[in-house]
Amino acid sequence: MTNLSTFYDHYQTEYWSFDHPDSDYLIKRPTYDGSSGYGDLLSLHNGIVLGRNSIASSQSLVEPAAPFACDVGMHLIVDANYTLHASNLRTDTSIHSQQIWRRSGDFGDINSTVDTEYLQNSPINSHIVTIDFSQTLLSRWAESFAVPTWLLPFNNQDPEMVQVSLSNQPRLLARAAYILSLPCCTLSDRLALESQALLLCQDILGIQDISGRLANQKSQIDQAVDIIRQEYSNKLTISLLAQRVGINECYLKQQFKQQTGKTIGSFIRELRMQEAMRLLLDEYKSVQETAWYVGYRDPSNFSKAFAKFYGVTPTQLI
Repeated sequence: MTNLSTFYDHYQTEYWSFDHPDSDYLIKRPTYDGSSGYGDLLSLHNGIVLGRNSIASSQSLVEPAAPFACDVGMHLIVDANYTLHASNLRTDTSIHSQQIWRRSGDFGDINSTVDTEYLQNSPINSHIVTIDFSQTLLSRWAESFAVPTWLLPFNNQDPEMVQVSLSNQPRLLARAAYILSLPCCTLSDRLALESQALLLCQDILGIQDISGRLANQKSQIDQAVDIIRQEYSNKLTISLLAQRVGINECYLKQQFKQQTGKTIGSFIRELRMQEAMRLLLDEYKSVQETAWYVGYRDPSNFSKAFAKFYGVTPTQLI
């Protein structure tokens, strides 16, 4: 089921035009006014498809419903807020930035609309990376390797769109953001993109367990800590964090410091710097890549923050 012809049929709408009709690479660009960006699909391996969507629009647009089905896929939401409507799902699904979703099955006709509370924002962003695996490929892997059971196709035929909380979620989302920034114009570009996408697959396949306590079973400060651990590479504000856990800002800052011994800002910086050190020393990442992964869009700002935290610059370590 996971092949480009399936996706090609889904994306054929009046709002998109295809620039590159090759069988293993499709790129589409929006044709409506007030929008910029791209979407593309790349066949990585026999049964793996990488999808990228990086769009900024000045208007909310509801595309015509189109059929969609997949065997097993991961939906990494770098920056987007919308409601997914699918004829074969019992309820609509509200999807937000910095979330990861597992999807499988025949969704029937689907489309999406921007959530009402985000309509006043301009531009309306949609920055998403998807990885889809065919059932045949996963089954073949499972014969020789320990494929995570949560990733294997469900036995029933019902479509599933399930939000998951993963131990390495910040790393996955940071890699997804980096993948969105990569061009795909030359052979060198193409190989670099495939390399990063396969590393993303490696990270996903390395997750053995997604179980854990539900968020509503945790204290508000525990919830805040979890959000920060999952989203520290994103731009988090105390105001937004307080809204998400349901307490006021002053109480959040006071209780956070009391329970963790650190301010929210220092807690975020520590997580970023620890991950940065690991990426530089253990994975031999460049300074620019590391900056992207831990939430810095300007490598020079990252280098200054790193030097202030550790007393040495990143370039002195590599």
